[in-house]
Amino acid sequence: QATLIIGFAMSMWAGETLGPLVRDEEEMCIYKTPYHLIVATFFFGSIALCLSCCLVVVSLVSYIKQAAQEAALIISTGAAVACTRQHLKTLYKLFILAYICFTLSAVLLIILYVGLPKRIPLHPDTEELAREGSAGGSIADVVGIVQLYDESYSITCIDPRSRRSNKLRDASGAVISAVNAIIILGMSMWGFRRFKRVRSSYKPLHLLSWYMTYQTRQKEIYEAIRRLPHALDNKKHVDAEMDSTDSLTHG
Repeated sequence: QATLIIGFAMSMWAGETLGPLVRDEEEMCIYKTPYHLIVATFFFGSIALCLSCCLVVVSLVSYIKQAAQEAALIISTGAAVACTRQHLKTLYKLFILAYICFTLSAVLLIILYVGLPKRIPLHPDTEELAREGSAGGSIADVVGIVQLYDESYSITCIDPRSRRSNKLRDASGAVISAVNAIIILGMSMWGFRRFKRVRSSYKPLHLLSWYMTYQTRQKEIYEAIRRLPHALDNKKHVDAEMDSTDSLTHG
């Protein structure tokens, strides 16, 4: 499932959807208003976080599968199963985060393509440029600028002849790129640290020491449950779980 999400996320992040969003002459461009920029920042950030989480999940699951099999054969089946369960709980939470980010990015993409204005009023400092440019031809031929019936002007994105608009586009692109880079590098560092923890957890001495602590904690929980008022109703169920744990331990 994580692999499928990676494919879909890559198609949104670097596929055909990317071009219309970043080209400054397109109707779908993200530079035209602050609202477009805010939504676009969250969109690209959620995609970057989704991809990073999925890559960490896929990488760690592949290693855990191999390490757990080796630990079960050489050390203890019960210890390997218990340790693997603990790691999978963390990875499951990470996968849920990736799924939430993927869903959020899909919603934000719909907002960018459908929910936000396609054309915006022309800024006063570029309207004069538009009038000058229309002196030798139709105003509609000037970088997506059209004249409305009320004699005002609108434009598809930014006017590339405007110095202010160009600075805004470059600064916005730099911020979005920095946010994505920070997310990817941060998740890569977290994934590497998590990998080191997972690798050390399957070392024989560490695994056996952890499993002894784990068994002690489980028995304490078992005894606490048995002392509860409704424990008689659940006693058989709890005993069955403890018997299964003991069988794994001796296995």
